[in-house]
Amino acid sequence: MAIRKAKLPPIPKDSKIRQALGLGIGIWDYMEKNQKKFGDTFTLTLPGQGPMVWSADQAVIKDTLRLKEDQYDASLVQLPIDVGEKNVVFQNGKEHQDARKLLIPHFTTERLKNRSQVMHEIVTEHVNTWNPGDEFNIPRLVGDITLDIICFTLFDLRQGGRKDRYKELILGWLIEGTSDKMFTIGSLVGTKKYRQFLNKKYKKQTAQGRIGNGKKSLVPWKLAVDYKVQLANMLREDIQDIRTRNNKDEIHVLSILARTKDVDGNLLDVERVISECVGMMVAGHETSAATAAWFFIWMQKKPDVLRKISDEINNSIAEEGHYNASKVVDLPYITACLNESQRLTPSAVGFIRWLKKDTQLGDYLLPAGSAILPNIYLTQRSKEIYGEDALEYRPERWLEGNKYSPTEFMPFGGGRRACVGMNQGKQQLKLIFSEIARRVEFTSEYQKPGKLPRSRMIGGQTEPENGVIATVKSVLPYEQQELSKSA
Repeated sequence: MAIRKAKLPPIPKDSKIRQALGLGIGIWDYMEKNQKKFGDTFTLTLPGQGPMVWSADQAVIKDTLRLKEDQYDASLVQLPIDVGEKNVVFQNGKEHQDARKLLIPHFTTERLKNRSQVMHEIVTEHVNTWNPGDEFNIPRLVGDITLDIICFTLFDLRQGGRKDRYKELILGWLIEGTSDKMFTIGSLVGTKKYRQFLNKKYKKQTAQGRIGNGKKSLVPWKLAVDYKVQLANMLREDIQDIRTRNNKDEIHVLSILARTKDVDGNLLDVERVISECVGMMVAGHETSAATAAWFFIWMQKKPDVLRKISDEINNSIAEEGHYNASKVVDLPYITACLNESQRLTPSAVGFIRWLKKDTQLGDYLLPAGSAILPNIYLTQRSKEIYGEDALEYRPERWLEGNKYSPTEFMPFGGGRRACVGMNQGKQQLKLIFSEIARRVEFTSEYQKPGKLPRSRMIGGQTEPENGVIATVKSVLPYEQQELSKSA
């Protein structure tokens, strides 16, 4: 009997550089082009890294989610951002399991509901400053709101100089660390190699006590390292203060992580705490900004849907006698609308597993050293799964008793490595859009018929290529709206 040899699925004839560009600008178009030519499973080969197999085949995806942790290497995740090599994303085996146990309690349903009212207050504070004629780029606008939510969730800071400084450094680091140039370099030299290079620069600069001057340089990574050093210094100061006062009543994330002990009874290494915190900053900001961009476009294209969201929120206010944030985040229609946006226009196109040995996935025996990426974008647009209207934005499909499996709907990844903070991400987006739906009218080019804008990767997430520019047409004052709808 002949021994079957591992083999890669078909590879486009495009050069490695062209394939990398296809994943950068117009990534959805590039996925559809390759699917049309090769089917649901194909291989892309980029500079500086091994072959990447993308698949929308349900059998392949199911087998991928069944992979055991000793079958793949999480440290090779395609993330060239220096969040620290101790971050949960890069951990394997028991280290990964232990890391998730540290983080998951911060995002339980009970904890999130307890934070919901303050999160709504933060959203309201932002909306109250908007005026007719104001022009915004929606992903950046939402990103600014989520930075305030991050400062509250991580540090219990609502205002003041320290909160402002944290926000300034987080934003500066995110802009520089997730820029096109950083991702381009990572793609060319290999993301793990580049990420470790940045981390060494950060550690060396920290050890030398050099915080940087905050000025641009011919060296493309200089500002990203400067911001990381300064941000980590602030975190280090707060970790020390938290451990000194040892107040067990504090429930913000940094305080709990700073006081957490490992299995041997020792406080977590400071760099480990810093790494997990900066990882949450990336996830909380970039994913929400990208998801909001597409959600906003759908709301502009579907004014009837926007009105239904507003009616649902106002009915909740009438029933409760006030805006109850913990009730709003569970309302079925706005939840269905967000699901439908994430289905058709997911911020993440896929998630990755780098295989340590030849592995059978569906009908494919993939070679060691290759990666498998369940293709979120193509899967969630499949007519075999979602019916003949799969390409139509129709929130009602989520209210009709349909049950979609974890291999059919996976905007936050899947399996034991699904995004830890996905519930917080969904909660903050529903609170933001509920406030917009009931109080704010925008105008934009997306109110006209036409195709969706071309996609591009920004900070590892998929956003509209030229942003989402919108102008405030009217804003209803909070107090007037509250009284009028509950009267």
